[in-house]
Amino acid sequence: MVSLLVLTGIVATAQSCDKKYKLKTERIFSVQEDGSEGEEVPLTAEITISKDSLIMSLALPDGNAMDLTGKHSSTDCKMNADYTEGTIEWKTDAEINQGGQVKQNKMIFKLEAKGGKLKLYGYPEDSPAEKICFQIKEKEDVK
Repeated sequence: MVSLLVLTGIVATAQSCDKKYKLKTERIFSVQEDGSEGEEVPLTAEITISKDSLIMSLALPDGNAMDLTGKHSSTDCKMNADYTEGTIEWKTDAEINQGGQVKQNKMIFKLEAKGGKLKLYGYPEDSPAEKICFQIKEKEDVK
């Protein structure tokens, strides 16, 4: 009976990470090494996340754009079904396209929900000091 309960909990958690959302940002800021909030970053972002991939379109202050697309190489899901509490961490093989220049990078993204508020953190796997936080104002189901 106990193993059935444990197994049911695992299945419910796995299903909660199978959703696809379009996220709209409220604001974007850098994160200090101690975890505190750093300077605001003057970008706008449209982000689509799914169980398999991430697509991010950033509008830069100079009017140029940067696109980041990636497939997740691993997922650590500890999120509840309605995305109000918990975390999902993805290791992502990303392709970054800025002004026609394309580069590959291994990235880590972590979606964090606390009290119904969402934040998405992202940084290059080999440079955690470059962590950026996307504070999310709304999420929309994508079918």
